[in-house]
Amino acid sequence: MARVFYGHPGSRAEDFLDFWLELRDLGLIALSYPSDHRAFRRRLTDLTVTDWANAAAAMTAKIVKARGLCGPIVPIGWSMAGRAFRAFNVAARRLDLKVSGFIALAATPPMPGMGRTEPEGEPFTAEGFWRTGNDDTGLSARSESFLRDINWRGTEIIDAAAYAAYYVVNTPIRLRGEPDQRGGLDRNSLLNTIADLGTFAYPEHPFTGVIAPTHIADARHALTDQATWGFLNSQKFFSEYSAAKPIPALDWSQLRDLASQIPTRLCRYVEGGHFFFLGRDGAAQTTSHIQDLCKQLDELQVTMGRLLAP
Repeated sequence: MARVFYGHPGSRAEDFLDFWLELRDLGLIALSYPSDHRAFRRRLTDLTVTDWANAAAAMTAKIVKARGLCGPIVPIGWSMAGRAFRAFNVAARRLDLKVSGFIALAATPPMPGMGRTEPEGEPFTAEGFWRTGNDDTGLSARSESFLRDINWRGTEIIDAAAYAAYYVVNTPIRLRGEPDQRGGLDRNSLLNTIADLGTFAYPEHPFTGVIAPTHIADARHALTDQATWGFLNSQKFFSEYSAAKPIPALDWSQLRDLASQIPTRLCRYVEGGHFFFLGRDGAAQTTSHIQDLCKQLDELQVTMGRLLAP
């Protein structure tokens, strides 16, 4: 649930991003995808990445309009939410939302093959949700490991009872962004997954700032996020260059320098694992990086606009 950004009843506000974002005059809209949590009446077991991105963009646009807000938004996606960045970007354009870029928090890009697959397949609940959370027998092994990650600094941020009640859910399998095989029946092929994610639709991808963990508990994001998101940012950069018509008489060396800087310029690290943004120190540092990356995303596009202007 999106409570991971703002906490639960009885939690310490300073352990969560919302507290620190507010201190920097940054507003937060926190959206939870439909799941089997009691907060949702409908059970959307076959929800796709594109379905969720369209709904999230529509809700954001509705809230922005209702509040009379102005200026750009910067979607922040944690973990599996990175799968929806391309689709959200497309939907946001359609809804005239001003998006200056995205920020990935240990987020998986819209590229299949990035998640671990078990030979025996993924476990499912009786309703048909991907069992990542809990059931009558308690928290899943995955959730137990996440809970250890949350409290790794030794100070309890979320206890097991609060985690089970307010945070952890069983999710629609297609939001995972990997081919879905249930009982040997390929319900969502690799080609369908790629189409849903828009993996190779590089012009539709947003520029993305990255905040990655450092801990071995989240080795994949710690070791690969800068490179994987850097690859997509580089492809987006080239698509912007290719779309400039006519090709301007530009300072080629300056453009090359800008392109080479992107993977490091748009990446930051915070000590911790998959939940590095929880806890007073992690939340404060992550917020500082968010504000800095917002500035970097704006400056990148201003510089590109100047270099690629006819």
